[in-house]
Amino acid sequence: MIFKQSACRGVILQKRLKTTGLKQSAQKFFKHQGIKITDHGERYLGSVIGTKSFKKQYTKNKVEGWVKELELLSKYAQDDPQAAYSAFTKGLCSRWTHFQRTVPDMSELFEPLENAIKDQLLPALVRQEISEAERQILAFTLRHGGLGLTDPQENAKTEYKHSTQITDKLTTKIYTQKLDLNYNPSDQLYATHMKNRL
Repeated sequence: MIFKQSACRGVILQKRLKTTGLKQSAQKFFKHQGIKITDHGERYLGSVIGTKSFKKQYTKNKVEGWVKELELLSKYAQDDPQAAYSAFTKGLCSRWTHFQRTVPDMSELFEPLENAIKDQLLPALVRQEISEAERQILAFTLRHGGLGLTDPQENAKTEYKHSTQITDKLTTKIYTQKLDLNYNPSDQLYATHMKNRL
């Protein structure tokens, strides 16, 4: 069950309880507190929590929005490819990167986004159609001869895993409520992840 307080946008995820009586009791109890009670899901800190079906629908809606933004950016790329490239690499793709780091098992839903990049944005940037081999080359980092225009479908497969690995020690300390915060972001997992991204 998810409790949402609209005033502070705080969300607490408890055990999913499907008991209708319990849900009604909670709604009655929190009625005057401005707290919304749902057993489906809710947006939370730029991500989403809730049932698998809710997260899937939410992700589809987000991807549809990003595809529309890519279509608009592709139109601008015809006149000013450098500005469009910069907007994509410094702004637009960071939106779904954060999302991918916080929501697991949604890579197949990013296919329309990859198709928009491959079929609309890249041809507008380089002024020609892109083959599959060229698409893979353009996904390489700059230091490896590409443009860093990564495939969001492929990234989704690894971003969540890397995020949980990097934050595992801190997450454990939060769960166990230990005050020892000797958390070193320069540990081996973090360094390996960052090296692979660059």
